[in-house]
Amino acid sequence: MRYLFVLFLICFTLSNTLGQENKNKSLTLKEAIEIGLKNHPDIKAAIANITASKGRYWSGISLPQPEIVYDNQFISANKGLGNERTLSISQSFEFPSIYFLKGSKYSKAEEITYFQLKLIERNLTTKIKTAYYKVLAKQNQLKIAEENLLITEDFLKKSEIRQNVGEGTNLERLTAKVQFSEAQNNLEISKNELKTAFAELNYTLGFGNQTIDSVYSLQDSLHFVDYSLNTSQFNKIFEINNPQIKIAEINYDISNVEKSLAVSSYLPKINLAYLSQTLDNKSGFHGFNVGVSVPLWFMFEQNGKIQEASANQSISENILQLTKNDISINLKNSITDYENNLRQVKLYLEDILPQSEEIFRTASKSYEVGELTYLEYLQAKQTLNISKNNYNNAIFNYYQSIFKIEEIVGQNITNK
Repeated sequence: MRYLFVLFLICFTLSNTLGQENKNKSLTLKEAIEIGLKNHPDIKAAIANITASKGRYWSGISLPQPEIVYDNQFISANKGLGNERTLSISQSFEFPSIYFLKGSKYSKAEEITYFQLKLIERNLTTKIKTAYYKVLAKQNQLKIAEENLLITEDFLKKSEIRQNVGEGTNLERLTAKVQFSEAQNNLEISKNELKTAFAELNYTLGFGNQTIDSVYSLQDSLHFVDYSLNTSQFNKIFEINNPQIKIAEINYDISNVEKSLAVSSYLPKINLAYLSQTLDNKSGFHGFNVGVSVPLWFMFEQNGKIQEASANQSISENILQLTKNDISINLKNSITDYENNLRQVKLYLEDILPQSEEIFRTASKSYEVGELTYLEYLQAKQTLNISKNNYNNAIFNYYQSIFKIEEIVGQNITNK
């Protein structure tokens, strides 16, 4: 029985160790981005769409199916004739220049699917970075809540001792008890918010039921790095790199091609046919046929196509300009957010946070020697906690604004 117990203990220890190693599997931000860009269903769908567009190109420029006809006619013998057999092959096709225009149209459509993939990659990268840093922010918030719980628990015990020896009041003890209960509640809220943040990261990485918080340990940290962004250069490069603008530009080019196709509808369609005939078992009769379509009703069909294509060209041109305007204003707003968040982070890092920490240190010492009441000490503690939480939120907002700028200009700034 003792050996069975030892064996059970060894197996339990090994399983616990292996589980801990699995949980401590590291996940950097770079690795998270690589996983998401490989694993997310939106990426897979966009790649499949590129393949589909290649198929649409070949089907779009293909010729109509040829027509093969075999005709065997029997004539009464009393007429002095036998039977007549005819084999004909005919092929119709549009004017050759039209196939060149169609090829250009479908080639540009294929190019759109490539930039749609790039657009999804940029959007997804922004979401992964934001979700990853949100988890880091919630982890910091959880640490602050845990520290606050320890402090309130410690001073609850001290307030009870002080009341027992006659140095503290019942109000002080009740206030400490309320603060301890609030700290417990805030800790549970922080835990739930962290779970939600992990769930959001889990979704952006393209996972299903798997929960990455039970597998991975995030390796990056939420600390301030001043990237000193040259925001003036972004106004020059966003039109070059932004996938949305690229898609709008290609759609405008396609509208130009479609207008040319509409004008080309005046060109005739061509039909070629070859036939071989056998008459009363005598072969050697051949024929050739060439036919063209005449745009007799051009005032209706062709003119209508050109009018529609011209309108679509104008619409595409306006959509292109509207897209540029929208992205330009979004970039300006994102730059403004970045500058405001940078100012906030520096303000907390250089001024508010150090002063709050000094106030709390001074209040702690004064409270221990009886120079401050618990309420005065509590005010100092709350000031520090608020400053830490605000700094944590400010640095998260700082990085979030950078990620938004990266998405708009179409290139990485943080190199992560």
